[in-house]
Amino acid sequence: MSNWVPQFAIFINGAELGVDEQQDLQKIVVDLHRQAPASVEMQFDNQQGTYDGHDKLSPGAAVKIQLGYTKDSSKTTVFEGEVIGSQMRIADNGPRILTVRAFDYLHRLTRGRKTKTFTDVKFSDVVQSISAERGLTANCDDTQFLREYIIQHNQTDLDFLRGIASWMDFDFHIRHIEGPQALRFKRPELSGAPTAKIVYEKPNVESEELFLRKFNAHQSLARVVSEVVVRGWDPSSKREFIGRASASSSYGSMGGETSAPDEVSQKWGETERQLVDYKVFSQEEADAIAQTKLNEYARTFLQADVEIQGYPKLQPGEIVDLSRVGKRFDGHYFLERVTHTFKAPVGNKGGYSTRLLAARCGW
Repeated sequence: MSNWVPQFAIFINGAELGVDEQQDLQKIVVDLHRQAPASVEMQFDNQQGTYDGHDKLSPGAAVKIQLGYTKDSSKTTVFEGEVIGSQMRIADNGPRILTVRAFDYLHRLTRGRKTKTFTDVKFSDVVQSISAERGLTANCDDTQFLREYIIQHNQTDLDFLRGIASWMDFDFHIRHIEGPQALRFKRPELSGAPTAKIVYEKPNVESEELFLRKFNAHQSLARVVSEVVVRGWDPSSKREFIGRASASSSYGSMGGETSAPDEVSQKWGETERQLVDYKVFSQEEADAIAQTKLNEYARTFLQADVEIQGYPKLQPGEIVDLSRVGKRFDGHYFLERVTHTFKAPVGNKGGYSTRLLAARCGW
């Protein structure tokens, strides 16, 4: 990818910031999580007191952030949400800085606690129902098994739905590139095609290859197992049901020669982890949770903290391809978190970078 000049656009309540306000901008940090609301921080030079009591940036104001490059004048929407608050920092004979913070529309699910019981439903039905009530459009995978009841016990909608997403190891976030209400509730797509190709040293500048700036990874089999067993009890029929998932139930090796569960089997033989503190209510649910946890543990096999040149199209839950890092570390990585940082040029400093927290379940 060519060394284009980065650019940004900030819209407040639908209107782009004026030239003077753009010149005062020092930094934008957009933080996108796989199972949490996204946030943004906008830092302004307030040396002249321009932003003291500035109504435009007050809580509740709608914010849209776009990032891109000047080469083709294209910018991608990386965040839409609402201002939550701000922070003023003043130092004696030092800078006077205003930082404005905003969250995406998932933050509205934190307003109020509820106690409610859903009967004879699937988890995906519950997510669809609450999302619709909150004005979100949920793109859901069918969770398939029915539950006799699901209790939301004195919880916010966000805590309740995040708990479901964590239980199922599903993506749960707004895909800003698709729209401010585009909620994603889907199982991780580890076998998907890479969204971007990231290269260490000498990327092809005539292509869409991205330059790898930093790579810090660790590999561990400490939490990986070759089999997960989930045990549950049906009080009505007074019988136990047992869900099992083995290496054959893994979502894949992400292009590697071996998956993490297979790696454990080769080194130490079959290794089992039993889950008896998870309340499951049917054989179908026990099987599903066993598969979910096997794959969740497998993604701890290889985890990386990566910094690349700024690329606004990356979202959590996507796959990227890394190359020229090293034979064992080259390959596909699943994105758990994406952070876009734009710094206004000051001298020879500034620019646009993207940080990725990524995981891989094979090599």
